[in-house]
Amino acid sequence: MRNRSSLPTMMAHAVIPHPIKAPGLRRVLYCIQAWLLFSLLVWSSQASADTRYSVNIDAPSSVEDLLEKHMDIMRWLNNPRMNNAEWHRLLQAAPRNIEDLLATEGYFSPSIEQNLETSTEGDSIRNRAKFTVNPGDPVTIQEVDIRFTGEITSQGSDEQPSTSELIESWALKQDSRFSQDAWTSAKRKLLSGLMLRRYPNAKITNSKAEIDATNNKAKLVVEIDSGAPFRFGGLEVNGLQRYPRSLVENINPIKPGEPYSQARLLFFQSELQASGYFSNVEVTSRTDDADPAAAPIVVNVTELQSVQIGIGVGASTNTGARTTLTYQDLNLFDRGWRFTNTLKIEQKAQSLNSLIRLPTDQNGYRDSFNADLNRLDIEGQTTSTLGTGVKRSWGPRSFEQTVGAAYLLEHVAIDGSESQNNYAATISYGITLRRIDNELNPTRGYLFNALFTSAPLDVMATGKFLQSYAKTQAYYPLTRSTQLITRLEGGIVSGADNAPATYLFRAGGDQSVRGYAYQSLGVADGDAVIGGRYLVTGSIEVIQWLTSSWGAAVFVDFGNAANTTRDLKPVYGYGLGARFKSPAGPIGVDIARGQETGEYRLHFNLGVVF
Repeated sequence: MRNRSSLPTMMAHAVIPHPIKAPGLRRVLYCIQAWLLFSLLVWSSQASADTRYSVNIDAPSSVEDLLEKHMDIMRWLNNPRMNNAEWHRLLQAAPRNIEDLLATEGYFSPSIEQNLETSTEGDSIRNRAKFTVNPGDPVTIQEVDIRFTGEITSQGSDEQPSTSELIESWALKQDSRFSQDAWTSAKRKLLSGLMLRRYPNAKITNSKAEIDATNNKAKLVVEIDSGAPFRFGGLEVNGLQRYPRSLVENINPIKPGEPYSQARLLFFQSELQASGYFSNVEVTSRTDDADPAAAPIVVNVTELQSVQIGIGVGASTNTGARTTLTYQDLNLFDRGWRFTNTLKIEQKAQSLNSLIRLPTDQNGYRDSFNADLNRLDIEGQTTSTLGTGVKRSWGPRSFEQTVGAAYLLEHVAIDGSESQNNYAATISYGITLRRIDNELNPTRGYLFNALFTSAPLDVMATGKFLQSYAKTQAYYPLTRSTQLITRLEGGIVSGADNAPATYLFRAGGDQSVRGYAYQSLGVADGDAVIGGRYLVTGSIEVIQWLTSSWGAAVFVDFGNAANTTRDLKPVYGYGLGARFKSPAGPIGVDIARGQETGEYRLHFNLGVVF
């Protein structure tokens, strides 16, 4: 291959037999030589500026994108520093560059044809290069040899991780295609299987891929030293100034002597972050210079300010415009108690809520006390309540249980009817199951909640009753970009004649049956709608994600509330919506039509409400 420059080579040879002694003539010759040199430089610069370069790659689609994105000559095409010298250097390096790129995808016997062309188009010089590439057959894995050294070779047969499971999970199986990315990924996954469980100091001591380019075969060899198995030791906490150390200790789910697990450290970190006391949390274990039998757990925290005051405005398609004032003290009585007061004023609802939440104790219990004052004016029924209660929760978020006791005073005014007063002392039990892949933006799994509330004593209530309520929501990916969400909700009240209106059921609104006003579905009482003994609602929704964050939804909702099962006839709402995956959870805006009323309504949802 000949290198042809787009600029001609100019040679000048001058013979001066006798030196010129005249000063004036010498100055004239110097000026002529300087002018010629300047003209040559200007002409050369203009010629270089008018030179154009292009490259065409003819290759199978499986490798064409790789070459177009990563070949050096392709990256230089639009560089203003490209000139003929650089063009020819890149052309000479291109075949080796192509071979190296193809090797990363498992092609080690390619054939490469290079064609060059230079032409003149007007005042421009066109330099074209064409590479015709046949990558050949890809290399496949002929043999895999994975060897372990270290204490993992002498561990018990029932201890995890086992070498047999690690070998079984090896990604590059025999007869599969070799590529550099797959090779690197397989080694990383194999090493992670050790480092994440019991062997945090595991390392690859030797790895090689022996390529037989003639036969397109590869033999893979990996040697791993597991190092010593680690167990967790004591707790080291850094960054605490306002809050007691017991707050971190009681949340810690890891017991001394427990086998090292990265998943357990991450779970501990997420629980501390969710506690509400810290703006930043990092949980690690010191394994570099620690005793393998007692590796310290190191917790670094950044505390939030203990006193926080907030004000917010907003709107709800259920209850209208909203103003919220919040006062929060995260360290009440210097004991780490969280004291929250919230005043919320909406068009159809007003409330003043006080809540004291105690830190998780050493047995894993989370206790709280509350007092609430609420007023709700919906569909001709105005309900005013004053309540107080205590609650105890325990268990992880995947399986959380609660018990509680509460006392409620209620005043109910219904348009066209006499007002009435109710009261009830109740006890309750609830469970919540969370089996989803992501708590903020779930794509697969389900949520389930059940709550049972009873007023067991006549002397402490208007009358005895039992409210049973359950709700489940499921997520299922139909395709990579299409998601199915279903919801089913049901409730029943025994002894409804004695139950306060707060414990009866109405339906309709953002989280119920879209297409109908908030709590507009229930038992008709004159011009008002009041609660009933029975509740059933549900929803089927399909979301088509158009990008990683934006999607369009179509849905059908159904349900109603009634006093008898015979009157519990479902009404339907259906519509379209837009979805956005925000850092705080999914945001949804829907337009729904109520089949029973023929009206269209706007609905807005934020986050996973459960």
